[in-house]
Amino acid sequence: MKTAVERRNEIVELVNANGKARVEDLASRFNVSSVTIRSDLSFLEKNGYIVRSHGTAIPNSGLIAELSVHEKRRHNAEGKAILGEAAAKLIEDGDTVILDSGTTTLEIARGLSQVESVVVMTNGLDVAMELSSKTGIEVLMTGGVLRKNAMSFAGAQSEAGLKNHRFDKVFLGVDGFDLKAGITTYNEQEASLNRLMCELSDKVIAVADSSKFGKRSCHMIRDFNAIDTLITDSDIPEEYLKELRNQGVNVVVVEKAD
Repeated sequence: MKTAVERRNEIVELVNANGKARVEDLASRFNVSSVTIRSDLSFLEKNGYIVRSHGTAIPNSGLIAELSVHEKRRHNAEGKAILGEAAAKLIEDGDTVILDSGTTTLEIARGLSQVESVVVMTNGLDVAMELSSKTGIEVLMTGGVLRKNAMSFAGAQSEAGLKNHRFDKVFLGVDGFDLKAGITTYNEQEASLNRLMCELSDKVIAVADSSKFGKRSCHMIRDFNAIDTLITDSDIPEEYLKELRNQGVNVVVVEKAD
């Protein structure tokens, strides 16, 4: 039987994927009582993940919850590959860079080729594995506690592994990008690590497809205008494009595939 944490994460995924979920259906799916499911939904609503309505859970469209790395890989894979390729072009010979964990930064790693003497630090296990076969790249890992759901390392050990380094650029994949809430992510330890990554880097580069705009997650990484460059696709809302450029952020708009 799943733990309460596992069950609640899956409930959020089901609600977001299907648009709604009934108490009775969830109780049957997880083989638990309706009382247990109502307790789960009460917890999830209290923390902003879903909204309850007449025995049904519906998504809270303003706040996103964490999906597993496998779920994220299925979402807009082609668009992420295009953004990753564009971001990889900003990495130059001799650079020292950080690639944050995530499916979009994994595409940056895949797009890296024909570079020499580049040092890449990452907290993403799959990112490191992708880079391990590429010549001209020295791979460093933060270490720390592996978050299996996200294939990423986080925690105090991860931060300690970063503090004695300095970097030219950090590439951040984000869960939410909002003009009021800023750049956010679901996990508190990831957010803390991301903030440190930004502090240790000369340039902060966010890579986010247009589905991330107007979304917010639990923990703030940075104000939306406290980045140097944003790489996104051509569906970026006009108000975001205008405000970012007014704030001096370099916005690189990549055309979406037909």
